[in-house]
Amino acid sequence: MMMNEVAGTAGVAHVAGVVSTVVNTAELDHAAGLVSGPLARRRRLLTLLPAIGLAAATLALAGCSLGRASAPQASLFDLGPAEPALPNLPKREPIAVTTTAAPMLNDAGVIWRIGESANPQSYATYRWAAAPAQLVQQRLVERLSTQGPVLSDTIDARAPVLQLTLTRFEQVYAPDGSSSEGRISLQAVLLRERRTIDAVRVTRSAPATTQDAAGGAQALRVATDAALDDLALWLSQKLPAPAGPAGVPMATH
Repeated sequence: MMMNEVAGTAGVAHVAGVVSTVVNTAELDHAAGLVSGPLARRRRLLTLLPAIGLAAATLALAGCSLGRASAPQASLFDLGPAEPALPNLPKREPIAVTTTAAPMLNDAGVIWRIGESANPQSYATYRWAAAPAQLVQQRLVERLSTQGPVLSDTIDARAPVLQLTLTRFEQVYAPDGSSSEGRISLQAVLLRERRTIDAVRVTRSAPATTQDAAGGAQALRVATDAALDDLALWLSQKLPAPAGPAGVPMATH
């Protein structure tokens, strides 16, 4: 792509030189025409027209060539296979899950920043396979399904609802660039019949093994699994285990 861009730029520069030469010659002929009269000027104009047409056509072709230069295809990241769920968490009743996110996390860009600066950036050639809010919800549903059913919030109005808001999902570099980590922040509100049972804020981070987009993506996978384990543990404390046939709580596994 760089060679094409260089070649295209050189072509445009050459054509610009041709046009400049044509214009300068026209100016000289105009000066001469003041002496030679109208007939001489007409002959010189007819001589210049083919050169002007060739220069314009060459510029048009050069512009088309530059326009066809395609940007490199972005590499895609996802959260990969889920880590094993926490052991010995009790079974729980069915729950519905809804997820929202900060506006910038509804886009698939891989976000990074330096320290706590207010200037987030996105990698130019890396993208998430879906918006982070969608990836985290998919991972959360997979994680919570090991303890009990996860429902659509329209199926059973009596089921508790977990409202999750993703507020941070990014790679954060040290000011000197020597290290970075993946950081995720979640705010969860647990409702039953539109009444708040409890709320919690979860923040997790994990160090990146390499200081690039791939290292940040891997760190965010680890941080996300840790944050969702925290949520699963919190839910197990807020929602009782479902009762068995005789009204006795079911055994944990």
